[in-house]
Amino acid sequence: MGALSERIKLHLLVHGDMVGTFKENSLNLYDSLQKSTPDFKNVKVVDINPGGFYFFQYLDDSNWMKYAPVFVADYKKFSNKIVVFAVNFNFIPIEIKGLIFDKYIKEEDFEGDKLLKVNYEGIYNELLRLGFEYSLMEFNASQIKIVHKVSLNTLPQFLYSQHPINKYDPKKLMQIWTAKIDSKDERNKEIMSSSIDEFYEVNKDLSDKYPTLKEHIYRMRNSLIKYGKK
Repeated sequence: MGALSERIKLHLLVHGDMVGTFKENSLNLYDSLQKSTPDFKNVKVVDINPGGFYFFQYLDDSNWMKYAPVFVADYKKFSNKIVVFAVNFNFIPIEIKGLIFDKYIKEEDFEGDKLLKVNYEGIYNELLRLGFEYSLMEFNASQIKIVHKVSLNTLPQFLYSQHPINKYDPKKLMQIWTAKIDSKDERNKEIMSSSIDEFYEVNKDLSDKYPTLKEHIYRMRNSLIKYGKK
């Protein structure tokens, strides 16, 4: 058991059962979104860095995208866009979140609030192993309206929380996982052969080229057309 798992275990022991802890943490998260503190600092979009944990308030029709607790893995600039690649924790069961990052965090990292030394490939492969690679999503930078940087010191609370408007439903998350797991190999092949640039070419039909990713691509495009074009 790594340093993060130990801290999560201690946090649950101190604060009681998981359900009660989750509710308390979620209310505290909502309160933190109204201000800026050293552990939950309001920062500019240009200050987002790979290896960090953040909370995005994002322009989108889906509340799971609109209020997104994330880990940023990478970003890419192309044309007039910047796309941030981030793990969206709204799509991952609570118990799984800590397991993903436990291997990347040492006890001494908490004090310095360091950025994690893991790139897109590393975190993608870890998610793929667990079957949650679909939670690594694209956020168009121009649609990110408010950003809070989360310190490692408060990570156990952050991972065991969610914006109150998003009801936590473990059964729904497992239904999504079950539906996605059957097409995991096909989705992985399409991701490996794809380029993010073409996902945002709204006039280009990719239905035949990326049949497994089709719905995801068109959801991104619809969001871009509605909220992201300047």
